[in-house]
Amino acid sequence: MGWTIDDAVSNRTLRDAKIFLSEVAFRLGDLSPKIRVRLFRYPGDREVYFEQSHFVKIPDQTTSGEALLKSDKDEAYALTHAVEALTHPYEAALAEGREPSDSWLMPNDDY
Repeated sequence: MGWTIDDAVSNRTLRDAKIFLSEVAFRLGDLSPKIRVRLFRYPGDREVYFEQSHFVKIPDQTTSGEALLKSDKDEAYALTHAVEALTHPYEAALAEGREPSDSWLMPNDDY
């Protein structure tokens, strides 16, 4: 059997290893900043996780910009969870008649 990526990062001296799968970049509606979403998995785990470069935080809005699920079994579904966490509050704010503002995007300091 051949050597795998998981084998390569299995050394017990390594900590917090993540295996990068892909990254997607886009702009949200009329907002200027480019948002990036990274998909990754942990060694030995087939679940696909995501982290996003920005969060949506709209003042006085009850719709949360927090993803309900932070992972899924498939890259496309994991990415869908990240996108919905961004688009749902944005679209709700527009439906309330608000004008889009770049201040709605909060950088993720851990990205």
